[in-house]
Amino acid sequence: MNLHNFIANRKPDAVYLQTEKAAYTYAELFSFVNDFEKEFLSDANEIFALKVKDQALLVFCSWACMIHRKSFVLLPFDIDRNLEERLLTEASCNVLISSKENLSTSFGIGNLTSKRIKSAIVKKEESQISKIGFLSSGTTGKPKLIWNTSQQFGTSLTTTYEHDFMPYTKAQKVLITPFLTHSYGFSALLEYTQGKSTILIPSEASFAGIFRLMGKKEIQAQVTAIEAVPYFYKQLIVFQKKIHFSNLKHIGFGGDFVHDSLLQSLCNAYEDISFSVRYGVSEIPSVIGLNMFTRLEDNTNSYEIHPRYTVTTADEIVVSNNYNATQIATGDIGFMEDERLFVIDRKASFLKVKGYKVSPNFIEKVFIDSGMIQEVHVLTKNDTLIAKLIPLENYDKVGLKNYLRSQLPNYAIPDKIMIVETIERTQTGKIIRQ
Repeated sequence: MNLHNFIANRKPDAVYLQTEKAAYTYAELFSFVNDFEKEFLSDANEIFALKVKDQALLVFCSWACMIHRKSFVLLPFDIDRNLEERLLTEASCNVLISSKENLSTSFGIGNLTSKRIKSAIVKKEESQISKIGFLSSGTTGKPKLIWNTSQQFGTSLTTTYEHDFMPYTKAQKVLITPFLTHSYGFSALLEYTQGKSTILIPSEASFAGIFRLMGKKEIQAQVTAIEAVPYFYKQLIVFQKKIHFSNLKHIGFGGDFVHDSLLQSLCNAYEDISFSVRYGVSEIPSVIGLNMFTRLEDNTNSYEIHPRYTVTTADEIVVSNNYNATQIATGDIGFMEDERLFVIDRKASFLKVKGYKVSPNFIEKVFIDSGMIQEVHVLTKNDTLIAKLIPLENYDKVGLKNYLRSQLPNYAIPDKIMIVETIERTQTGKIIRQ
């Protein structure tokens, strides 16, 4: 299915996208797509790399490629030069579309520049397959290139629509905080676009850009839904006296484990809203499982499986696409019960210490549940279990140790507890693991 079908019949004067700088209509999008085709789309077999600083402009470039069934890779604008060259070669890109250094006041292709990549080699067998590439770092911080076909996205979104899998994406004014060069941010963009929602994003793909956008009172009053990683919501709680969304109806989580204490804090700040916790892997478009609830008591920490997928959990969670024979090992450990998926941890995240296999996520959850810790990272070094933590004001070392002993077996209690100022995270807010 052509992804163009999702926006083909929208009202031209309806606002599709808004940043802190301006609002953009569907008419402006369609006009840009036509101009982009005339300026850049000449060879049917070319693969494009989009390295565009302004996220609204990146959205328009992405739609131009999707509507014309072009393959493209989404690159962060501040990507390391050596990494960029490696990925361009690995992705066999022919053309790099980038922002001009000095942007004009007008919004359009005049702000873009193109550069042909001479070393690109297009594989003939893949020349007719439209696909979208992302740079993913997971929890290791080591970047890798992943691909989704446009057909995968189209089929997944069609199934989501037919089974009403994401009713909360309909007619919202959604703030999408994951950067659009990340698979979560891009999937959310398509999901809410399908639901005829207005998309709110910062012009700059940075945490500073997000907070500049949210700092505007008129934006706070408009937002009815948010998509973000848990780390973002932790920061939102800190700034809740300055930033409050008075018309918020839905909060969406993705990208990392969600602690009950965070849910409780959000529920205290925003009453009568719904929550969704998505489960998926970058190699699969959109989500494969979803947990939706309106009360904290309803949160079972399990997921309803998307109708498009089949899940097995023998050694690790393996996802099968019902429309073809594709099987993807997620790298996660979990189990199925009453047709719902329970995720325990990442397979690679399990730590071996003193002969025991322990889950850092589970231990970190216990620390957070103590009510004394703001952030924590559990790791091993030389067969020693270590916890690096950022404490809250009520931190009590003796009280914390007593709590840990009441909740964990002896081998899972960290040998060393270190107070730190910061915990290293990826661009999407995940703790960087060993």
